[in-house]
Amino acid sequence: MSTLAVALSHAVAREPTRVALVYEEQSLRFCDLEELSDRLAQQLIERGLQPGDRIAILDRNSLWFFVVLFAVVKARGVLVTVNFRLAPPEVDFIVQDSQSRWLFIGDAFLTKLSDTVRTSCELIIIESLAAETLMARALGVAPEVSPEDSAVQMYTSGTTGSPKGVVLSHSAMVKAAEAGHSVWPFLDEVGASVLATMPLFHIAACNLGLAALLRSARVDIVNQSDPAFVADWLSTHRNSLVPLPAAVIHGILELPDIADKDFSALRTMLVAGSGIAEELIKRATDTFDCGFALSYGSTETCGGISYLGPDECVQGAGKRLTSAGKEMSPSRIEIRRPDGSHCDAGEVGEIVCFSDRLMTHYWGRPEATGEALRDGGYYSGDAGYVDKAGYLYVVDRIKDMVISGGENIYPAQIEQVFYTHPDLLDAAVIGVPDPRWGESLLALVVMREGSTLDPAAMIDFLRPQLAGYKIPRSYRQVDALPRNATGKVLKTVLRERFA
Repeated sequence: MSTLAVALSHAVAREPTRVALVYEEQSLRFCDLEELSDRLAQQLIERGLQPGDRIAILDRNSLWFFVVLFAVVKARGVLVTVNFRLAPPEVDFIVQDSQSRWLFIGDAFLTKLSDTVRTSCELIIIESLAAETLMARALGVAPEVSPEDSAVQMYTSGTTGSPKGVVLSHSAMVKAAEAGHSVWPFLDEVGASVLATMPLFHIAACNLGLAALLRSARVDIVNQSDPAFVADWLSTHRNSLVPLPAAVIHGILELPDIADKDFSALRTMLVAGSGIAEELIKRATDTFDCGFALSYGSTETCGGISYLGPDECVQGAGKRLTSAGKEMSPSRIEIRRPDGSHCDAGEVGEIVCFSDRLMTHYWGRPEATGEALRDGGYYSGDAGYVDKAGYLYVVDRIKDMVISGGENIYPAQIEQVFYTHPDLLDAAVIGVPDPRWGESLLALVVMREGSTLDPAAMIDFLRPQLAGYKIPRSYRQVDALPRNATGKVLKTVLRERFA
């Protein structure tokens, strides 16, 4: 199963009439998913798609995400996923940077498009896909797809604040799905299903869905993670696997009718985005009676590359609950010093990942690619250590990334917007501990003489230019920001001071 197209065909051959996707009142069987993606692939080829062409998608979660994904890769295109929470300028950048020729878009997001995007690529309204695709001819002769062909391009922001397109091959995507199956073998069982609560433009959510689909298991797709809604869905639809941030798990446990829910089908709950407190896992275990798991990875590693499984993600695990588990074979993790030498057990250094499913490159960024991919590994920019037992601990973010509510946030992008404010002289954004979200954003600002910080006005200034989750809600006015001799803000000092 070296390509996504071949892997899907195997899943369809095993269980053609089994339900593959559920969204609201809609459902598709595996044979439907195969046929619709074939027909849509043919449409794209007839529209002039050439191998390697980029095709973007901007919409909330729906079962059409996977139809579009499989159609694009069958036609040898590359699917560019766009975060629907982004502000219009951010959407504009990604569509133009990727040079996408087509944009699959939900009707509700048409207002996010600039005139430039509207004229640079052809729009395909997702709400019209059902009728148009059913009328198309099925794919006659499928283009020959190679395992090394690019399959998806997902954007992640770097420390410079400008998003980078992470290019992942068919081989990487299939092997990531196989890695998921290696830790969730119950996906082979009759009736197994995944509840996709996270946005599918994320590598973690996309991989989770593919791990299920490529084993002929069902994927239930939803557009919200409200605790009451998720609890009702899990109880009613009897899902086997679900990823949830610790904040949502806590919210479910606080529901007044939680004792009336039936979670007996649930096998594993993947704690998304951050670790989990020992007291919370104790309460969750008593309520759900399922296994819990943690993982570490990135878009560049095509998802999780280490795993702390249900046997160890338990009450009484102590410090190990703060770890990201052990490397997932055949992937390998090393901790290296700045000179490239190997760190000893317990010594903090940069996390370097070696895997057969690393990204191939950053789209149009040869220098950034050269910095990240060296010596056969991916230099993550994250600081951590591996203990003598082989468990990975992530202790800092070299690139200053903040994880809030499961979302990766890069302060440099926010700071660039701050610098355009006429009353600001300087600004820095850091993550501070938050009991609900894991981390929240704190903006430290230096105002011009005669100006006074107004947090509400600052939020209004940022809102048109940034996605909502990237906008700090907490502000502190300071006289100056600590800097080193080269002028770089000492964020470690700020985090220590304001934590």
